[in-house]
Amino acid sequence: MSCLRRSLLLGLVLCAPAAAAPSPAPESGLAALVADSLLADVAHLALPHLDGRLSGSAGYLEAAGWAADRFAALGLEPGGDPGQDGTRGWLQWFEAEYNEILDTPRLTVTGPEGAPVALRAGPDFTARGFSGSGEVDAEVVFTGYGLSQPGRGYDDYAGLDVRGKIVLCFKPNPAWSPDSTGWDAHSQTARQKSLAARAHGAVGLLWFDTGTAERPARAPIGSVLHGPGEQPHDFPQLEISESVADLLLGGPEAARRLRAELDAQKRPQSRALDGQRVMMAVKARYEARHLTCNVVGVLRGADPALAAQPLVVGAHLDHVGRQGPDLYFPGANDNASGSAAVLRLAEAFTRAGTRPARTVVFALFAGEESGLEGAKHHAAHPLLPLADTVAMFNLDCVACGDSVQVGSGKTSAALWARARELDAAHDACTVARTWGGGGADATPFHEAGVPTLYWVTTNSYPHLHDPGDVPATLNGPLYEKLVRLCFRAAWDVADGGQTWRGE
Repeated sequence: MSCLRRSLLLGLVLCAPAAAAPSPAPESGLAALVADSLLADVAHLALPHLDGRLSGSAGYLEAAGWAADRFAALGLEPGGDPGQDGTRGWLQWFEAEYNEILDTPRLTVTGPEGAPVALRAGPDFTARGFSGSGEVDAEVVFTGYGLSQPGRGYDDYAGLDVRGKIVLCFKPNPAWSPDSTGWDAHSQTARQKSLAARAHGAVGLLWFDTGTAERPARAPIGSVLHGPGEQPHDFPQLEISESVADLLLGGPEAARRLRAELDAQKRPQSRALDGQRVMMAVKARYEARHLTCNVVGVLRGADPALAAQPLVVGAHLDHVGRQGPDLYFPGANDNASGSAAVLRLAEAFTRAGTRPARTVVFALFAGEESGLEGAKHHAAHPLLPLADTVAMFNLDCVACGDSVQVGSGKTSAALWARARELDAAHDACTVARTWGGGGADATPFHEAGVPTLYWVTTNSYPHLHDPGDVPATLNGPLYEKLVRLCFRAAWDVADGGQTWRGE
């Protein structure tokens, strides 16, 4: 950061409303926060045998047990569910939908010339995390955005026979709306698009994104965010690359041109793709109710008057799993980095030589990738009331990039300003960009009135949800600076005595 920028930032801090001086973080705690240790924990959580930590999977539960052992070794109190004898454990259990892709999915395209092209799982296509099972071989029909809302004056399926066919559609939703009220967000989820295709008689679904002149299309990703609704058990769904979509649609940049035309006219451009056939196969195991768990450890506050006002420090432990033996999503930055940070922050607090005034709850959440399920469960069943919770810090994708962002500054302004003040006094690695609300796992806490900070790096998503999210892509020095700043801010909240609620 330039001297001018640092001076401007310090000037803004000095002009801010008066607040209590920050409570300095103990150096003995900061000594626990070094890049090598943080990256070693990330590497462990990204190991192949943990299967990408799909929430509720055997690999996820092993990772949760490993994290619980770490909390126990630090001398924290368990903050999970009580057992039959009333003694609390480390794990906070709940049930959620579960869909495991058991084998590597398969996809073959046969064009008008009759020569089949076998495509590669990963770079060419992935299975949607809540795909149904099945092997189908059928002709392909293009259905635009895959939306069927005749009552709103828009239907990509109008006048189109897709019975026994495989539907091809855009993965994103249109930036425009057919009327002034906007789209019904529920009907645009991945699950609802799949159910619309199935309701019209299709036997499978392919979807894809398109790039622009400024931004290339992303490779297919792993995702378990599907939205509410019935699970179509017998309906396979694959995400394909833009190049595979071009192959089906007629040649280079055919997908981009078609999307541009549809967006310009705001009318369906659906049509059969004569001569194009696809064989697609997915094998999945679905459970409507499957056990998974958060991991919760507690450091009790030393001040009887403040110990009932906890700080929650959390990150999601889950990622998007694997798809058979050949396609694996390590999730190093997303979010082994945040989970490792929470583990090391807990160590920093216990190595501080003194306990902070307030209680600190360290939580690793399940099910973030499928809809913030673990954070919602914890917020609904907190160890200490959210009405008394002084703040919540969420760490998500904190180790890849070139600087640090602290979110929630537009709704937790005083808390955000304190974090920037602490940064200006030390590593000066944050940028001014922020946003309002909670974001990701901070959301249910924000919605309950708890001040939040969302910790993330800038340019943090080049490998988001793809097999390339590995420890080697991480920025160790920046990671260390972010976690040290988070510790300084967390210690200030936990030990400073200032209230950050109702700002």
